[in-house]
Amino acid sequence: MPARPSRNTALLALAADLPASVLSDTLGISISAALQWTRRAARDWNGYLAARRTEAWWERLSMAR
Repeated sequence: MPARPSRNTALLALAADLPASVLSDTLGISISAALQWTRRAARDWNGYLAARRTEAWWERLSMAR
């Protein structure tokens, strides 16, 4: 039984759930390979990054009070 289809399915599922940088670090693959997998999974992390930035801003604001 060939393992490649299962490997690709697992990578695609991970790429849909993780940002490319985390995928790269976790699996030990290059960032360019991780980016290709996340593109194949058609996941856009801009919303996540914007939410994190807003969250960090609110935390800094509440600490300043």
